[in-house]
Amino acid sequence: MKPSEAIRTVELTGADYEHTTALEGARDGVLLKYHARPVGEIFGRMIAERAFEACEFSLANYMLLKSRGADWLKAVPVFPNRAFRHSTLFVRTDSDLTDPAQLRGRKIGVEDYSMTAAVWVRGFLGEQYGVHWRELEWYCDEKHTRFAAPSGVRITQVGSDLESMLLDGQLDVIMSFGPRDERLPPEKRRLRRLIANSEDVEKAYYRRTGIYPINHCVVVREDLIERAPQIGRVIFDAYVDSKLAAYKRRLGSTMIPWAKRYWTETLDFFGGDPLPYGLTDANRAVIDKLAHYLHEQKLIAERPAIDSLFIAGSADFREH
Repeated sequence: MKPSEAIRTVELTGADYEHTTALEGARDGVLLKYHARPVGEIFGRMIAERAFEACEFSLANYMLLKSRGADWLKAVPVFPNRAFRHSTLFVRTDSDLTDPAQLRGRKIGVEDYSMTAAVWVRGFLGEQYGVHWRELEWYCDEKHTRFAAPSGVRITQVGSDLESMLLDGQLDVIMSFGPRDERLPPEKRRLRRLIANSEDVEKAYYRRTGIYPINHCVVVREDLIERAPQIGRVIFDAYVDSKLAAYKRRLGSTMIPWAKRYWTETLDFFGGDPLPYGLTDANRAVIDKLAHYLHEQKLIAERPAIDSLFIAGSADFREH
């Protein structure tokens, strides 16, 4: 179908990834347009305003909404953002902390208690290191909090910068996707990763569990599904094609020395595809583990049936 023949234009909003650069196009009566925005802005506006007809969204926050009866959105089994989280814990270079097992009773800063990454961190702290979330004092940025923490959590909302609080000794550890400190020359850095060999630990975790943590899914408003029932499949196929195009071009490996070898080794480690889409057995296991953590952490009252989270027909969506 030519773009001029499309019967409906759908605005899809998400982060600016290399594997989403070829998302736009027309298929099955839909002309898909992609808009890149910061994900924090997307999530906040979707929760507060239902601002986007289709968008990338926090998987944990989505399950929180569904557990509270939200019937105005459904997920597509596309998972554009995954990341291991053992490497996100930072302490001062002069800290006596060298192992997550030492965190019991400590003060930990995290941008938003309910965000998916924090759910995964609390999960592995309990399962791998014996530190339960109740045994930590949580400090969260009041500007980024999307859902209130459940009762029983020792939590303080702060208006201060968490990284500065860590450097000033007000916190023992922070969870960060990339502290400003890392942009300094190595000799000037005042922070270090709590798990020094985090990449090795994350690889061992994957070998043991088969879990490469999912952070985000794609959600569609119900009013769009009613107007364009094919939209779930259209979005799924668009993401698949865009990802395959990125793999073909080896995007992300063409400017860095030795990256070609690392690219090959990494894809081999993940069986050829670090970002599998669809409700495969492996993806169901990851989603179920996240649901288990959400339930154990008292963020949801019941674990959901996985198929109930996704748009009708999702079980039949397959990559090609």
